[in-house]
Amino acid sequence: MLMRHVIVATTAVLAAAWIAPTAGQSPQDPVALLRTYIRASDADLLRLERGAVLTQTLESPDGREVTTFGAIRVNCTADVFAARVRNIEKFKASEYVIEIGHFQAKPVLEDLSALTLDPGDREAMRACRPGDCPLRLPASAMDRFRTTIPWGTPSEAPAAAAAMRQFLVEEVQTYLAAGSTSLPDYADRAGTLPRATAFRELLRPSSYHAEYQPDLFRGLDLFPSGSVQGDSFLYWSRERFGLKPVISVSHSVLQRRSDSVVFGSKQVFASHYFESSLGMSLYIVVPGSTHGYVTYLNRSRVDTLRGFLAPIARVVAARRARSGLERMLTDVKGKLEK
Repeated sequence: MLMRHVIVATTAVLAAAWIAPTAGQSPQDPVALLRTYIRASDADLLRLERGAVLTQTLESPDGREVTTFGAIRVNCTADVFAARVRNIEKFKASEYVIEIGHFQAKPVLEDLSALTLDPGDREAMRACRPGDCPLRLPASAMDRFRTTIPWGTPSEAPAAAAAMRQFLVEEVQTYLAAGSTSLPDYADRAGTLPRATAFRELLRPSSYHAEYQPDLFRGLDLFPSGSVQGDSFLYWSRERFGLKPVISVSHSVLQRRSDSVVFGSKQVFASHYFESSLGMSLYIVVPGSTHGYVTYLNRSRVDTLRGFLAPIARVVAARRARSGLERMLTDVKGKLEK
């Protein structure tokens, strides 16, 4: 009986913030909802209550999507969670984050001063052409990198890094002025969706209904014409992922509420693997206690999930996403309870 009370209490807290019931289902039955939509068992929920990480790979409506959900119990307040997330450089710091920084309200090159390139990306910048490029880049950037950097000279490496920083700050300036629809399309391979369209694909209602604060992501989708409530900022990072480090730019929003904290992120740019990505983390307070739960949902369209070997690649991508999420949530718990 005690186990059952623990499971019901845990699930009720998570479901109240995450699950949007479908017709004929009541939010008063959170156990059934959570089991249906993320396939959580009694044993899963008991491990979560005892401090373990719960992760699930969720079914996606598109074969090129990888969707993961995770949760962990933490001993901290909502104010502590909000304060940690605001300092994104320290919050995301780990052995997998090589470099990271945030953009000012009016982005300048100095915001990217810590960004470096590995030799593989530098070689790709030298050779890239539309339809044949290991980097995710617009055609105009490929031409600029190939023709203006002094390749084969002692100044090649610093010039390539400076050119990438210039490209990224221009991307952010364009995005802030006119949103994703103004960003030039990736031209690395045929069949790539425009960036605004790729992100919008992730906003479609999904079969599991773990809906991720639709007003927040609608605002990010329509930015800058849409309304985005909360602390809004952009940051960049270079992170270890798969065989290649990924340089990315994200637009994030932090919303502080009476019983929770919402942190949502939209991918603006990624140098490898991803067509689009959205992530949402919640801190959900347990009423009358000093602890709560951190949950995380990520939906990503992965550009390698196409072709004959796509089913195998999807299994590998999903496995890596779950293991990465488990490491991330464990690391977050340590930082929040420090």
